[in-house]
Amino acid sequence: MANHTIKQLMQLSADIYAIPNDQLYDLDDLFYYHQKWLLRYIDSRKKEHEEKMMKDLLASVAWFSAVVNRFHIDLEKILPKRYPYKCPFCLELPCSCEKFVVKKSKKTGRPTSRMPRNLSEWQKLIEKIYPSENLLFKNLEILSHQDRLHQSFRLFRRQSGKRHIKDIENAVADYFVELLKIFNFLKKDLGVEYFRIFKNGCYVCGKKPCECFYVE
Repeated sequence: MANHTIKQLMQLSADIYAIPNDQLYDLDDLFYYHQKWLLRYIDSRKKEHEEKMMKDLLASVAWFSAVVNRFHIDLEKILPKRYPYKCPFCLELPCSCEKFVVKKSKKTGRPTSRMPRNLSEWQKLIEKIYPSENLLFKNLEILSHQDRLHQSFRLFRRQSGKRHIKDIENAVADYFVELLKIFNFLKKDLGVEYFRIFKNGCYVCGKKPCECFYVE
């Protein structure tokens, strides 16, 4: 099993999609297509179309990566600060948020020296913080998190005063963890599946950079 890193995933996404995305789509377009493929994943999952379900989910990850790359956010750097072997809301391992009313995140402290080095290790850590067996998976739950992510970017761009990129970084980290929860629930390795689909270029046109042009 290849130990793909977050940085490698983001770079592969950039190699395939950064140029056409920057040329053709604004931020709202990127979020629109991210949500579109997320909805297709949910529909495919309901119909138990496993192969299509995985492609749809990975396509939504690619559009999420496009948003992160557009804002030059270093996901690999911010993630351990947000999730240093504990939930950033209840500060527990495993998470105990369901036992308490937790509304705001807290300062989690500095990350430890044994933080995950690749995507597989990150999935294992998130499984420790949020055990799949304790999660009541709901198809629409990920959509609420996607909406929060979108709103954080919209608020950032519409603030007339000082903009806080930290809020954006936290929203990105939190959403990525939600994606890792899904892959844990499905018992799939995000890095392995992503590179299987995208290693030779866009999985639709097969080109690097992508030559697709969406007009929906």
